[in-house]
Amino acid sequence: MNNTINTSNSKFWDDCYKSGNIGWDLGKPTPIFNNWILNQKEKYKICILGTGYGWDAINFALYGHSVTAVDFSKVAIDILSENAFKKKVSIEILHENIFNLDKIYDSEFDIVLEYTCFCAINPNDRSKYINIVSSILKDNGRLVAIFFPLDKKISEGGPPYGVDMHDTLVLFNEYFNLELIKNSNLSIKPRLNREKFVILRKHGNSYTSK
Repeated sequence: MNNTINTSNSKFWDDCYKSGNIGWDLGKPTPIFNNWILNQKEKYKICILGTGYGWDAINFALYGHSVTAVDFSKVAIDILSENAFKKKVSIEILHENIFNLDKIYDSEFDIVLEYTCFCAINPNDRSKYINIVSSILKDNGRLVAIFFPLDKKISEGGPPYGVDMHDTLVLFNEYFNLELIKNSNLSIKPRLNREKFVILRKHGNSYTSK
């Protein structure tokens, strides 16, 4: 794929789902996120960006969290709606461009979940993405993220577009404090050591390399 692909067009994502070109989809809840949520003692209001078929959305809802799942693809959202109905879970499901979320929510969520959305958008929109996440999170809310792919340069095109971890954390530094960054042995095999599990808390004003 190259830099001329218009990933801001919902038809692009619908066509990916229709053709089965969905390499980001694990077909099950993300093991790293499942392990994280199992260790949480509170119930959260969670927004999942680029939810796709919603494996994590359904999983979190089954654990009793209040989940809002957002995706630009109507095809993906329709499948998520069907799966949520089958699992008998209540999820707020939005067919929406994530860059419109600040018009819908204001300091609404305890957690924003990120995996393969940040790398799917045009890299020129990454600062805009951070502004959106900050806007919809409550004070002291957290971005719980897996950043991928770390072994690809932005100049190679996308999606997925490469993620430089240092540059990414510097961008987030204006609004977030870094709480956790690590490799995880729960990464699926093709992504092992190619991604980082990161937790950032809103209102950070410092960046420490780890």
